[in-house]
Amino acid sequence: MSKFNVLIALSFFSITAFAQSGTGSWVIYKNKLTLNEKTSFDTQYQHRSFELDLAEDQALITAGFTRALLSNVSVSAGYRKIGALSEHGAYQKVAFSTQLSSVKLTNSFFLEERWLGDNFQLRYRFGINAKTPLSSTVALSLSEEVFLQNSGTSFNQNRITAQAIHKLSDALYLNAGVMHWQFPTTKQWVLLLSLSHTIAL
Repeated sequence: MSKFNVLIALSFFSITAFAQSGTGSWVIYKNKLTLNEKTSFDTQYQHRSFELDLAEDQALITAGFTRALLSNVSVSAGYRKIGALSEHGAYQKVAFSTQLSSVKLTNSFFLEERWLGDNFQLRYRFGINAKTPLSSTVALSLSEEVFLQNSGTSFNQNRITAQAIHKLSDALYLNAGVMHWQFPTTKQWVLLLSLSHTIAL
């Protein structure tokens, strides 16, 4: 199957799934300020809607630093907040990447210290991402991330995503795709649209 047939099949699958499920949307802006060749200050804004009306159901803001320890290993730490849920807290992340032929595999682990109102909770996120180029400016990304927590039901949520990545310039990347978002008792599809912007200081 050609690369273009894969995209057509993915689109058909998405449309079929949306016809059978409720659909939400996430609009995301990511900004990376590179302080030097190994360190960056990263911010992100997510506007999440549970229906396709762009109502501000949830707005997530994160800010933190990332440091490359090796060419394929990085660590991050920062702060995140979701106002609609009265949720805020710190996070730490480590990511490992490896190249298998044309596919880049990245494994990540997040530790989140979450305050939900007056309640404190630890959450653990395990993710894997596979990215392969389709052309000099377009790539396909597939990922899955499992969320576990230390209170209540240990399983928190699961996210499976498929995205097309378009390189607009050396500093700008546009991602568009779909995510299957599952919780212990509910699940839905989410349309994803994100812009990543890198600025060298």
